[in-house]
Amino acid sequence: MSTAHRPTWDPAQAKDVKSGSRQYSSRDMASQTKLKFSNATPVAAIENGPSEEEDPASKRQKMLQEALELDRDDDDDDAKVQDKGKGKATADDMDVDDDDDDDEDEDSDDDEDETAQLLAELERIKRERAAEEERKAREVSEGKARDLEEEIATRNPLLNLEAALGQGSKSGKPGTFAVKKRWDDDVIFKNQAVNSSDSPNGQFVNDLLRTEFHRKFMAKFIK
Repeated sequence: MSTAHRPTWDPAQAKDVKSGSRQYSSRDMASQTKLKFSNATPVAAIENGPSEEEDPASKRQKMLQEALELDRDDDDDDAKVQDKGKGKATADDMDVDDDDDDDEDEDSDDDEDETAQLLAELERIKRERAAEEERKAREVSEGKARDLEEEIATRNPLLNLEAALGQGSKSGKPGTFAVKKRWDDDVIFKNQAVNSSDSPNGQFVNDLLRTEFHRKFMAKFIK
């Protein structure tokens, strides 16, 4: 049997390849061989940095934090000085240490007073913010309730008989049970026969069936 009509049969057959090609394209190689981990500090915080304009509450909180850190550092320094000076101080050194201790005690007392003042200021700010939020929420709820009552009273005359009959103190118009406006008062197809005229006045109309061009077209081709 001839295989002239199948010239690509032999190259297409599978063969046993003992050692494959060891050449790889650079596009087939793995480009990322290590995992990427996010930084501990957010990038936005590093790029933006501390804001120049800060509100007084945040400044007070920072001052409170710094005061607490300074107080903690002073306590650590006092403990180290006391450990180093045990059994080595003379009479003069003891006098100097007493003076230093008095100064440090005064500084620590001042720091404690400042910390107490900052804590009281922080509590006052928190109370003011809570009261302000509560006041705003109360105003919003009262406004919504008032608008709802006014809408109900003006829409349905049966719910506000004094205003409907003209007996209310706020009503300056004569009493009537008629509603303000019908739902179909603003439609463009209302009372077309009454408002229509044979002689167009050239005004703009938003109804294509009443335009001058449409009337001329109907008069020319339909009538």
